Amino acid sequence: MIKKKQKTTTRTIRLSEYLDKLLEKDSEDKRMSTNSLITTIVTRYAEWDRYTEKIGFVSLPREAIKLIIDSIDDEKISRLAEEFGSRHAEEYMMFWLKKVGSQLQEDELLDQLALFCRYAGIANCEIVSEERDHIAILHHELGRKWSLFLGNIFVEVMKSTGMVVPKLDITDYSVVFRFFVP
Repeated sequence: MIKKKQKTTTRTIRLSEYLDKLLEKDSEDKRMSTNSLITTIVTRYAEWDRYTEKIGFVSLPREAIKLIIDSIDDEKISRLAEEFGSRHAEEYMMFWLKKVGSQLQEDELLDQLALFCRYAGIANCEIVSEERDHIAILHHELGRKWSLFLGNIFVEVMKSTGMVVPKLDITDYSVVFRFFVP
């Protein structure tokens, strides 16, 4: 998703010396300006944190997620993902985008998927769209059962929002969704 250059505003803020030094050190480590780092932090708040705080997201290390998901059999994982995807998809879209499933466009859904990947850490995401053909590739380090879980959630999300059901390819460390919008 490429965003257009937006008009900016200059704002002065007061920070403790500790925060200022921390921001300067981290911006040097990331090879970016302190201003860019602060913009990145505020963007994350605007796109993600302000919503997840209200919904009640929980952060867990990947290792904990892998241990939990690996302890569940494939059939149960599929059922859990389908239940979660069908029950929560529309609620999240309404909360984040202020739209219900029938109003949602495929590119908006793919943008939300990219947002979840970027901030929730569910996978690394690459999206390729050419006119009405769309491919979303999710790569992760959590194994085949996580791929199964993610794949079933996304299929169910698309079903519950009235969209075309994607063709799904699952490997141990990736999920590929392909769909064509007529």
